[in-house]
Amino acid sequence: MLFAPHGRQALLFGAFVASSLLAAVKFSRDTPPITTVSDIAVIELYTDLATKGRLLVGPYSRFGWHHPGPMYFYLQAPMYALSGHKAAALYAGALTINLGALILLTLAIARENRGWLLVLVPAAAVVFAWRSPRFLASPWTAHVAVLPLASFVALCAATASRRPTLLPLTLAVGSFVAQTHHEFAPVVGTLSAATIAALLAAHTEHNQSIKPTLAAAASLCVLLWLFPIGEALSHAGGNVAALWHFFVAEGRQAHTFREAVTAWSYGLSGVFRTDFTLPWGGHFVPGSSWWVVACSLIGVLLLPVIALTDLKAGRRFEACLAIAAFVACGSGLWTLTRVRDDILDHEIFWLSAFGPINAAIIGAAVLRALGARRTGWKWGSRPAVAGAILTVFLGAAIGLRDLQNFATYELTRLDRRRIVAAYSSIHDYLRDRGIRKPLIEIDEAVWSQAAGVLVKLQRDRTAFALPADALPLFTDSFAANGVEDAQISIASRVRHRQLMTRPDNTVVFESDPVYIDAIRAARAQVR
Repeated sequence: MLFAPHGRQALLFGAFVASSLLAAVKFSRDTPPITTVSDIAVIELYTDLATKGRLLVGPYSRFGWHHPGPMYFYLQAPMYALSGHKAAALYAGALTINLGALILLTLAIARENRGWLLVLVPAAAVVFAWRSPRFLASPWTAHVAVLPLASFVALCAATASRRPTLLPLTLAVGSFVAQTHHEFAPVVGTLSAATIAALLAAHTEHNQSIKPTLAAAASLCVLLWLFPIGEALSHAGGNVAALWHFFVAEGRQAHTFREAVTAWSYGLSGVFRTDFTLPWGGHFVPGSSWWVVACSLIGVLLLPVIALTDLKAGRRFEACLAIAAFVACGSGLWTLTRVRDDILDHEIFWLSAFGPINAAIIGAAVLRALGARRTGWKWGSRPAVAGAILTVFLGAAIGLRDLQNFATYELTRLDRRRIVAAYSSIHDYLRDRGIRKPLIEIDEAVWSQAAGVLVKLQRDRTAFALPADALPLFTDSFAANGVEDAQISIASRVRHRQLMTRPDNTVVFESDPVYIDAIRAARAQVR
């Protein structure tokens, strides 16, 4: 039985992880080579660095710093390495993480409630995934932490319901979420502190000690945050100092409360609107529908009302879940006031998962009240368990569809051929000229394609360096050290025409919009 006592739950989840790893490796090995570009190429490059233990920072931000930590890439690294460093492993790995999060969400609820909540909340997560095409297999860091955040919220509720043994797992999931995307850090920090405070209060009241549990959780957190801590200590503050400077020292309200509420409500209502699409980093364009704001506010404000009712009825877990969802949504609203520049669509996307989850919590409360008061009938344990199992399998089916669609989409994109040809041209040039380590200059106009070329060079172990202005994106692993013996420029047409005027310039590749020029070190003035 899926929702058996604790040991069997852990065993079943471990079996899921092991079987998923094997299935992901097989899928990745059987899938033809995928050539990544843009952000996915950067993710692949970071994952490759993680397989070598050379990655200390998290995902890159458009503001020049990195998200808090590299935990996501180290989770992807084993499958990526076992697959033979094939990009398909990234998509299979994302699916494994998302399905694992869905199962954790379901198990966290099943420990405490085998009624309407057990069916409706996982079903809400699956509806969100179904309404977001290819979401479950998306390796983009703005996507891959969303369902783990939902499972973290449920784990916090279960832990606060006098389940201290869940604290290490709860903080581990929270660490993954916070490291992968900084926007979730306020949610994770607030709920983690509240959960620990609730545990301490409950066990102090009953004269019980949870020091061993707290010590184990603290030790695990130190281990999971070892790379960010090490990077900060070895780089005079490094990325941690950059985050502190950006968000605290220079932190300020960048958007009015009204602007934040508009964006926030559109995120929460996303699944219920006909214009909802999976965002890939575009600018958010708010609508003018007053009902969107009204319905979103009512839905969130009903959560503390439900929590109060459940507390009075002795339903501690149900109350904690409603409060945790309320805190998550409230923290999300606050973070939107701190977004620099325009609000991008992926910055409100995660709220689209909490819209249906909030509706599920409200719906479960209504159905529970109607069933108990008017008919005397209650949703039984067995139907709830059966419904939850069916929901998990439905989520897996959607995920497998997403994985296949994503792989097919990536394999059929025409610009991949240009990247492969550009890489081959550079490889041949380096071999024919006997060049050991070039400095590769990247024109910002074609950085997306250039990232794909760099991944291929990295995978075939070609040594190369990057200029200082490219290191914030590609990490200090590619810093020049003075031994570079050529300069290669991956350029747009405008930059290419400028480079062609240099003495001894060699045109390596031409296929608009990507051009590649090279020059030996004596002329390149490599530094």
